[in-house]
Amino acid sequence: MALNLDTSSLLEGLETTHRQVGRLLADLPTAGWALQVPATPGWSVGDLVSHLADGDVAALVALRGQDPFDPESWTGLDGLDDWTAAQVAAHTGERSEERLAAWEAASDKLRDAFAGLDATGWRAQVLFVSGPVSARTLAQLRLQEEWLHGHDIAEAAKASFPIDPVTLAWMADLAARVIAPNLSRYRQAKPGAVILLRLDGLGEWLLGGAAGERPSAGATPDLVLEAEPLPFILRAAGRREDVPWQAQGDEALAAAVAATIISVG
Repeated sequence: MALNLDTSSLLEGLETTHRQVGRLLADLPTAGWALQVPATPGWSVGDLVSHLADGDVAALVALRGQDPFDPESWTGLDGLDDWTAAQVAAHTGERSEERLAAWEAASDKLRDAFAGLDATGWRAQVLFVSGPVSARTLAQLRLQEEWLHGHDIAEAAKASFPIDPVTLAWMADLAARVIAPNLSRYRQAKPGAVILLRLDGLGEWLLGGAAGERPSAGATPDLVLEAEPLPFILRAAGRREDVPWQAQGDEALAAAVAATIISVG
């Protein structure tokens, strides 16, 4: 991979994206907060902002070494989707000003917490939605969710929402790195296979056909995927249904990748 993804650029991406979301929300008229968001059926813009704030608060709790998900809050709920819906419902009746202030406070505190980490802190394992992850991956996950939901809100408001090069690179890296684990997760792994992913302008990723596999540099790929970065990211995040890449090689493996790629929790 040709990218130099260090934690300073990750912090830069978070700050840039938070500012972009903030500008988008500041420009919304009061009625805009009630708009329904097509990417999250049943949720308004206000609901989505509260969801972002709750996610940043949970990430901050995780960074402090605590479990961000109180077991008692799961009582009577069936899985993460139900839990998330219950958390959003808890904000019913809040004014847009309250929702915005809560998100601004949570995002600022989370960025400050990440900025205070040393090299050991970035590598430390924390507990989050999908299980233990490094603090670096947690920051990457929060960056992705902030940009994606900013994009979702912009879609609802018929506003533009560009992506900066740093955020694009980090989101592409996340979408690439979930390919092998998801092949195993959905029982379509092909142990020993090698996948070469090329994203125009960003570089290459050499990936295994099963979770935990790391092909050696120079390994001959069984499958080559080539794509523009943003369409690839949006496909992995469930924001488009087509297959926006060119595939050469193992057709069955290509179909398995298309069926299992997902970069959101």
